[in-house]
Amino acid sequence: MKQTTVEIGRAGEDLAQKYLSSLGYKILEKNWRWRRCEIDLIALHEDQVVFVEVKTRGRDQGEQEAEISHGQRTRIINAAHAFLLSNRWIKFESRFDLVRVRKTNRSWSLDHLKGAFEVV
Repeated sequence: MKQTTVEIGRAGEDLAQKYLSSLGYKILEKNWRWRRCEIDLIALHEDQVVFVEVKTRGRDQGEQEAEISHGQRTRIINAAHAFLLSNRWIKFESRFDLVRVRKTNRSWSLDHLKGAFEVV
């Protein structure tokens, strides 16, 4: 049976979470919401709070690159700031990562870009 886009997205987030955990990232939150924004994963790694956007593409979605739009970056940055303030993580450095997950015929591939974008 063919997976829906939502199911593929959830599977990609689960895979990204397992991957990051295997590298020593402590997952603090998954699908954290603030106003109209959601941050897929929030983790602690080497004294940094890492905000992770997961972009998952199914095999039927062609070769389009999974990138973060300017508007989405702005929303993620604002939500990250709210998270840091509300959870008293403000003393920690933070960064924004992108994990691209791609479903192929029988397997998954993953690409992790640390510091995918910065606050300007």
